[in-house]
Amino acid sequence: MQYRAGAAFLTQILSTYPAVVWLALLATGVLIGLLAGLLGVGGGVVAVPVLLETYFALGLTEGTAFPLAVGTAQASILIASLTAAWAHGRAGTIDRPLVIAWLPALIAGTIAGLALAALAPARMLKAVFAVVAAFLALKMALGDRLVLTRARLSGPAAHAPPALVGALASAVGVGAGTLSTPVLSLFDFPIKRAVGAGALFNLVVALPATAAFVVLGWGLPGRTPDAVGNVALACAAALAIPAFFVAPLAARWSARAPVPLLRLLLAICLAAIAVRQLLRL
Repeated sequence: MQYRAGAAFLTQILSTYPAVVWLALLATGVLIGLLAGLLGVGGGVVAVPVLLETYFALGLTEGTAFPLAVGTAQASILIASLTAAWAHGRAGTIDRPLVIAWLPALIAGTIAGLALAALAPARMLKAVFAVVAAFLALKMALGDRLVLTRARLSGPAAHAPPALVGALASAVGVGAGTLSTPVLSLFDFPIKRAVGAGALFNLVVALPATAAFVVLGWGLPGRTPDAVGNVALACAAALAIPAFFVAPLAARWSARAPVPLLRLLLAICLAAIAVRQLLRL
């Protein structure tokens, strides 16, 4: 009986998503692994748009599709970040003093962002994120010509950047590393050390965010058959499995890549994110 129920459930999931969706999710998973390993960028920046298109095609409303896409993206970031952070740790590109200094405010910001995501309109969150991403893309393109200060922040001011990164990342479903690397560069922090730390920050934000999206969406109607709360397990697996294997390889490339190339790639990535978010408003 359990075997038949399991087979019927699997058939239902496979029939829910067309073959082209599975191919798109797997290809997106490869890109997630590359971004996580090479740039410390969370895969939500590419996963959320792909998932939204999928859920809209299935007939879900924006109010249902957006939290489901964000929660599923956070689950895929969580899995991909495990191998990316491990690989950066082995390569020695994680700045431990930075991680220790950022963690408390980053976690506090993550909690605040999750509360904000439950209350604020999705349109407003996407607009805010698009503006922030566009500014950070400009910063990465300009390099050392746009630096707020070369002195390390201290006191309460030092907690503002990680708190903002955690809040925005958890609210809109992107990895914390997407924002932490360009934000750190505003304070003249070396990009390779920022990329390694960003891979770990992705993990720190994605863990509570995934749990929150499961709990907040528990029992709500109108979701896909594979959804547990606001996390679609089959979609998350299709995104995460390729990323799990690609991320360590990309992390090793990142340790040897020229800094100008990393900066350019991150600027292009952020600019594409900003444009995509603005087009969806």
